[in-house]
Amino acid sequence: MVLIGAGGAVGMVAADDCRLTSPEQLSECENPGDSVGDLLFSDVLDNIFDFAKATLQYAGFVAVFAGVTLWFSTGKNSDRGSVGVWLTVGGLAMIVFYFGFSSLVGLARYVAEGN
Repeated sequence: MVLIGAGGAVGMVAADDCRLTSPEQLSECENPGDSVGDLLFSDVLDNIFDFAKATLQYAGFVAVFAGVTLWFSTGKNSDRGSVGVWLTVGGLAMIVFYFGFSSLVGLARYVAEGN
């Protein structure tokens, strides 16, 4: 959450982690070895990760619902029926990838940290 105070000063508030806007606040962080830019960049990557997960989940459910509806409301041999099948399969693949996506990103974070 970003708060703008008097005089245009910008401050960030976080309940459970350290978010910095100036080098003076670096000593308040649990890991003072991190730079301000690294921490802000990490926040951006976390936001992108959360957005990608939500997109995979909800787009997958919408595709499955639309595909099943289209498939069962048309004739089984029609072109719309085959589009419904592909929407259903694609949506199910997105949902499966949603569950594996966290594991892949967790593995990438583990490797990047050098543990």
